[in-house]
Amino acid sequence: MQMIRKIVWKIAIVGMLAIIAAGCAKGDQNGNESTKGDKSKPQITISAYDAGNTPPEEGTIEKNRWVTWMSENGPTQIKVIGIPRTESVQKFNTLFASDSAPDLIQEFSGAFRNQLYDQKLILPVDEFVEKYSTTYKKLLEQYPTLKKAATMPDGKMYGFGRINGLRPHNVLMVRSDWLKKLNLSVPQTPEELILVLKAFRDQDPDGNGKKDTIALDMGSRSTQVLDSMFGNVGWTISDDKMVWDWERAKAAAAFKKQLYDEGLIDKDYLTKKGSGYMGLYAQEIIAGKIGMWGTSVHQSDIETFKALKKADPNAELQVIPLPATVFGQFSPILSNPVQITGMINANAKHPEAVMEYVDFMASKETGQTLKYGIKGEDWKEGENGCQQFINKEKTDPKIKYTAAYTMLFSPIVEGSCGQFQASLNPNDPIEKQYLELMKQAYEIYLDEKHPMPDFTHPEHIPAMPGQLQTSFNNATKNIGDIWTKAVISGNSYSIDQAFQDAKSTWDKNDGKNIEEWYAKWYQDNKTKAFFTKDFYEFKLKF
Repeated sequence: MQMIRKIVWKIAIVGMLAIIAAGCAKGDQNGNESTKGDKSKPQITISAYDAGNTPPEEGTIEKNRWVTWMSENGPTQIKVIGIPRTESVQKFNTLFASDSAPDLIQEFSGAFRNQLYDQKLILPVDEFVEKYSTTYKKLLEQYPTLKKAATMPDGKMYGFGRINGLRPHNVLMVRSDWLKKLNLSVPQTPEELILVLKAFRDQDPDGNGKKDTIALDMGSRSTQVLDSMFGNVGWTISDDKMVWDWERAKAAAAFKKQLYDEGLIDKDYLTKKGSGYMGLYAQEIIAGKIGMWGTSVHQSDIETFKALKKADPNAELQVIPLPATVFGQFSPILSNPVQITGMINANAKHPEAVMEYVDFMASKETGQTLKYGIKGEDWKEGENGCQQFINKEKTDPKIKYTAAYTMLFSPIVEGSCGQFQASLNPNDPIEKQYLELMKQAYEIYLDEKHPMPDFTHPEHIPAMPGQLQTSFNNATKNIGDIWTKAVISGNSYSIDQAFQDAKSTWDKNDGKNIEEWYAKWYQDNKTKAFFTKDFYEFKLKF
């Protein structure tokens, strides 16, 4: 109650000062009231992913035109704390340890949210939504699943989210021109996949007279696709019980070992440095040295496709279904349709102001401004009702980095206009081909008959009590190392030996109690949690 009184008192003071300041505010060029330097606004700190893609002329992820715009047009003054995209959890842990974590923590990792909840470092948001929200409250009413996804074991919401809609995430891509050249069909089984990859390795599909083709890349997406092919995702639901599936893990490792032993993948893949979301092998893909790879059909991957087409205009690609195994036929992991992306730091001085900022960022007008630029200056509505850039080349540098700020905006409120494909030009030959790849992915992977094997998206995995979670993390890391050792060790370390060592490692790390906890969690939550079977109500049409 004392905290609530303080919040109400602070809001009252802010409200009185805002009334006084309102008469002095001047309108800006977009008809909004300028509040630059307006001391009546509370200041909050927010995190923003720094992917290293902010053009120098725009400034930094902490200071740029949009940080100024959000402070001037929103309900709060904001200070941005940049978070390295690939090392976000480490950075947040450092900030919390030094008591300098932002008021609004924006992070995709469900495991990290579970950690913060377990450590009581974030606040429940139910009361703030009820008292200080309008836009976000309406979103919760329209999409009740959003509340379900944000609710933690104590029955309260510990985060804010967005509705993305269901779309493909990982895809399996093949050089279809190579299939045609070598008179090969799309592989339907693991055995047929091996035959296709051997042909890529041996029959010089690029026609350079050298045996230098990498049949399949082994970047992180490719590894994930292979695991999905065998349903190797750890926890599975079998006979209405949650179990850890060892047989799928063994089969996936045996297949990877076959790929490695027969030279169908790059044997240096474990030491190869990554190149962002393009995977390990973007340059080799562009150079036409790879026949098949795991990737996505997101905005982040179109540049690799364009570079490949520039290098080889005759290159043809195709998205293909995952081959069926004895465990079934699955799809790769899908994008999270309902995503929790923001949390309030338990030490936030103005949690009510954070809520008001969330409302501002969840609005359609704010989201479109940050995604496309200023309406009338950077874009206008086209004949189809969707955004049409006035001068895309001029606007692109302005909005290249703004995804860092739109983590609280739900693309689904824009309808079909909110999907990436709406920004592509079907009259451009290259973008038309990419649209076709996207269409293939939607048609193949959003089929409920071939679901992703995960029981839910990783961001919705439940939180175990602290020590059990630590034991689980240790076990899975060590078991992963065991399987990798088996893959690359030839005859000196067999899959059967790795299987026994993995199970022994599991037992030594409290595996029995972990299994019992998950089994009970499933029985207690099977009618309440957000499972893969629930995802398909959010399926987007292409």
